[in-house]
Amino acid sequence: MTVVGRSKVWAAAVVIAAFVAGIAVGGAATAALGDRDRDRDRERSPRLSYIDRLDRELQFTPEQRDSVVAILRRHDATTKEIWRESRQRFEEVRTQLRADIMKVLNDEQRERYQAFIARSDSLRAARERRERGERRD
Repeated sequence: MTVVGRSKVWAAAVVIAAFVAGIAVGGAATAALGDRDRDRDRERSPRLSYIDRLDRELQFTPEQRDSVVAILRRHDATTKEIWRESRQRFEEVRTQLRADIMKVLNDEQRERYQAFIARSDSLRAARERRERGERRD
């Protein structure tokens, strides 16, 4: 591989690593600083926090609010299916991305990258558990 080719691979790896780090940091920040009322709102309805935000912005009449709740419930299954499919595809891409990054790292960097991935995955899993209202025992 030429010096220019190697430089391009390193540049791509740095950009991808920055992207992955951004996701991890963003997830951690969202988990730490997110809307503290979200869990309480989700107990009442999975879409209530969105409805509350819309209501604050648009100032629904009671009839409008009921209609919007019904609309969201009607589309909930489809929305969840789309999220499930896109999440599955994202996981496939993330797995390939991580494998590609590992190929350009030396042994020491691979160890550090694996630790980084473990921390990122742990933060994401904790955030997802909180969003589902689960407890870690």
